[in-house]
Amino acid sequence: MAYKIMVVDDEPANLRLLERLFRRDYQVVAASSGAEALRLLEQHDVALLITDQRMPGMTGIELLGHAARLRPHMVRIILTGYTDVEALVEAINCGQVYRYLTKPWNNEDLRLTAARALEHYEANRGQHELTRVNERLNARLRDTARAFVRTVADALEAKDEYLHGHSRRVGGYAAAVGRRMGLGGQALEQLSLAALLHDIGKIGTPDQVLLKPGPLDEEERAVVRLHAERGARMLSGVPEMEEVAEAVRHHHESYDGTGYPEGLSGEMIPLASRIIHVADAYDAMTSPRPFREARDHEGALRLLDAQAGAQFDPAVVQAFFELEALGEIRRRLAPDSWAGLLGEASFRVCEHDPGFDELLRDVRADPVLAACVLREANTKYTLAPTARLREACERLGAARLNSIVAGKGTRDYAAPALREWWEQSLRAAEAARLIALHTRALDPEEAYTAGLLHDLGEALLCALFPGDTAPLARLVPEERCEREVALFGVDHAQVGQWVLDACGLPRQLGAAVQAHHDAMRINAPAALLLHVADAVARAADTYDVAAVDAFGSDRLALLGLDRARLADIHARAAAGAGLQLAAQD
Repeated sequence: MAYKIMVVDDEPANLRLLERLFRRDYQVVAASSGAEALRLLEQHDVALLITDQRMPGMTGIELLGHAARLRPHMVRIILTGYTDVEALVEAINCGQVYRYLTKPWNNEDLRLTAARALEHYEANRGQHELTRVNERLNARLRDTARAFVRTVADALEAKDEYLHGHSRRVGGYAAAVGRRMGLGGQALEQLSLAALLHDIGKIGTPDQVLLKPGPLDEEERAVVRLHAERGARMLSGVPEMEEVAEAVRHHHESYDGTGYPEGLSGEMIPLASRIIHVADAYDAMTSPRPFREARDHEGALRLLDAQAGAQFDPAVVQAFFELEALGEIRRRLAPDSWAGLLGEASFRVCEHDPGFDELLRDVRADPVLAACVLREANTKYTLAPTARLREACERLGAARLNSIVAGKGTRDYAAPALREWWEQSLRAAEAARLIALHTRALDPEEAYTAGLLHDLGEALLCALFPGDTAPLARLVPEERCEREVALFGVDHAQVGQWVLDACGLPRQLGAAVQAHHDAMRINAPAALLLHVADAVARAADTYDVAAVDAFGSDRLALLGLDRARLADIHARAAAGAGLQLAAQD
């Protein structure tokens, strides 16, 4: 095999000598300066670099430092005509130099050193290829495990509408608590997976028990308790899931030893299980059930505190109490805080008495105003919940609607971040309506409302935590959601679901909003529709719908969509949103 060797020396005579020495056995690339060598390294896959140390502009050691970053597996030899022990020792210790030889060099010694260096290169390259193969296999295994995890979690939640989103929220709370307790890397990954799968064993629980609309009797509770061990058995046969299975088995153990299935106590219980136990209990307490109302955040914390040291690990409870951002979010969504959903904002008050159609237009163009109208229309009347904005406005009547609009005004979205969010919400609303007209996956007017409100959770997080959320603005939605969970314990999609639930909207829409950024587990047509509408709204150009294409043609086919149809929807959605913006401005 003819390896490529690069020789670098600022003295032409030395450069010619080096070329003649190696050109019979190797391909030789010559450079007379460090800068030229770096340019050539971008073009040539060099196995061995031999350079002089003392050169104008860039020394040999400086060149090797840059070259190591450019081609890390290339072997590097330095020739020096003077003693510079400290620099050479530092370069060798940093791994930048394989060998150094003094000038004038001995040809045979240099040939032998080069041959050994290339043997070293070959060994490095083989190790590197093996590492890359292992990394690819591990990545594929992780992707397979994640796909399995989310598919099973989705199947579990499909059994019980009141568990919708439960495992996803528990996963977020557990991950945030784990970070505050110093977990990282593999331990945090295992915790997140275990939290997402903690109730997997309930797939085997009879529906008449799992879906019972009232409290369980003692015999039924015993049946439900089997889910921890059943879940652990289901996971134990999955590669790399041993620790996850163990965490799932013990997530109902109590700190004082009174839990199940084995009655473990204290630190005998895996830390992941202790964290999941607290996160699971909090979400159960703050989620509504057919036979009881949900507790508020403070009420749930009081119960966790009361059971610290008995049912729960006190250290985990303390870490959960440190999720202060979660408390702020839940408090802002409380009924008495609803009017200030996005915090302080300036309003544009109408200078005339608007008619119903003008009021409806304002509501349809303002996500916050729309949420306020829907909340009142769905919570103050005994009628069936509605997600149609016209119907909600008609339910309130012109006089009450005028009072709400006049009281709230029309929000001023002049701030750049809010303006961008507002415009994107209008495009998503119109895109969702157009997709619904084509697919019938949702009622078109309900789809419009879902698109208008789908990222209201993002605006709320930005209003509450501007310093934390500003660096996240340019991340793609999936990455942003991961960072939000780390910061707040929940992402903006989950907050959005809480907003829609507070508005009294059908649970199908809340579930769609919660899941629409989680591409791996989107199975419901409503969530898939919102995901596509959001991607269309974010596309900068009519023909720039790569974000949607990347989602997969098979998933688009479920909605009967293709690239041409999406381009048309993008253009029409942008035009429709533009008209609304012009009317508001």
